[in-house]
Amino acid sequence: CETTRRDKKYYYPLDSILTEQVQYLMLSHATLSKKASIDGKEEATFFVPKDTTRWKYELDVFAELNDINKPANVGKYHTKKGLKDSNSNLLIYTIESTETLPVVFLKVYYLDNLSNIRKIEGLYREESSLLQSSRHLSMEFEKINNKIVLTSYSIKGGQKMLLGDSVQFTVTGIVTLP
Repeated sequence: CETTRRDKKYYYPLDSILTEQVQYLMLSHATLSKKASIDGKEEATFFVPKDTTRWKYELDVFAELNDINKPANVGKYHTKKGLKDSNSNLLIYTIESTETLPVVFLKVYYLDNLSNIRKIEGLYREESSLLQSSRHLSMEFEKINNKIVLTSYSIKGGQKMLLGDSVQFTVTGIVTLP
């Protein structure tokens, strides 16, 4: 009996990064200061997520960007590595859709090599006959104690329903290590 193993084609292992961050933030007892704004109405919270489930919930929206790695999407994205960021000393790895797909683009900003990430941003769009929505997602990282750690994130977007008003929203989170 012989099995053939298919090599997985990944554009970027975002799911692994999110899993690592969830574990590290929980174990380090990081705190989260979060602000949310929906059509101008703001709310702020500050808390210490007690377990990985809560951290996973907080970062779950970023997992949508991992759609680039679905087997059906192999070959549907164009990649460029080593682009220089005009606003910093960072390099950029870009992944851009060549078709109409939910993940329009993903950009990874890094220092020297791709494992030394400083920022990940992407655009996620959904469109159906009833709904149009888009979310610009961004995560900032710093090297702390020789470990890449999530320090902040933001989600900006809007949603419009058929025969309904549009809603604009923003969520920002600041992660603090003890």
